[in-house]
Amino acid sequence: MEEIIKQIVQKQIRTILDNNRDVISKIVKKSIMPELYKMVQDEINREFLGFAEKQQTSLDQDIKNQDSLDLQAQKENSHNFKQGAFNKQGKYLYCIVKGNEEEKFSLIGIDGNKVYTFCHKALCAIIHDCKAKPYQSDEEKIVAQWVLTHQKVIERAWETYGVVVPASFDTIIVGDKEFTEEENLKKWLEDHYDDLLAKIEKFSGKAEYGVQIFWDANQMGARISRENEQIRKINEECRSKSKGAAYMYRQKLENLLKKELENQAETCFKEFYNKIKAHVDDIKIDKTKNNTSDQQMIMNLACIMPRENYPLLGDALEKIDQMEFFSVRFTGPWPPYSFV
Repeated sequence: MEEIIKQIVQKQIRTILDNNRDVISKIVKKSIMPELYKMVQDEINREFLGFAEKQQTSLDQDIKNQDSLDLQAQKENSHNFKQGAFNKQGKYLYCIVKGNEEEKFSLIGIDGNKVYTFCHKALCAIIHDCKAKPYQSDEEKIVAQWVLTHQKVIERAWETYGVVVPASFDTIIVGDKEFTEEENLKKWLEDHYDDLLAKIEKFSGKAEYGVQIFWDANQMGARISRENEQIRKINEECRSKSKGAAYMYRQKLENLLKKELENQAETCFKEFYNKIKAHVDDIKIDKTKNNTSDQQMIMNLACIMPRENYPLLGDALEKIDQMEFFSVRFTGPWPPYSFV
């Protein structure tokens, strides 16, 4: 029954629509279509806004990510800057002593820097804070003053602690990407701990002394000319020769005298060395320095020995100093500069 009624209703609706098609069309265009368009436009707008929100969310996330990256980059740049600035700092090392207490030596360092101790276990480094670059100057007087101050600080530490292991002038411990300058100094002390303690033990109660021996080369040459038979004979023959022949004889005479002087210097060196060695623990042979016209240095030694041996070595050197044509320069006591 319901199905029959439904069919009748549908047939009536089609009849009404067919008979009123023009009127219905006008009503749809005027009333329904604008509302439909509005509904469609609203839906488009909603879709667009939803899409835009998604895009904005994505953009915001990208911005946040970029900000995070920028912040991280800033942190890294800041770290690198701080690290770079930190790497520009260093610790100037004067010497190593045995001790475990912090000590300040006031403003006695190079350029008036404050000197203090940096301790690790039973060792202390005598240092001052500095820039991580060498002490350089075109002024010789400035460099000489730096070196003198370096030695004075070591001697002050030597007087205070009794024994030191000196560092060379311009020894600077610096920081790097991994460790600070203090950490590197501590690491260096740890790595060389046993060796440094052994050196301190070795130098305990001892000092370095400088020994320089000179001779008067002119007087020594004159004596050799008188005492050497071959030289004396050539010298006599030279007087009776013509100018050309005499020149050749003089050249031969000079070469022979030079060789004899060298032999005599070698003989004296061995003799004096053995006399000195009997009173010291160790000897380092240094190069002879510039000679004057009269006095020539034939021996330049650095000796290390117990301080109580000083009189014995002094007596041996005094005997050499009293020899004809010879003179001695004896300096010290010094910290063991030449033996580290």
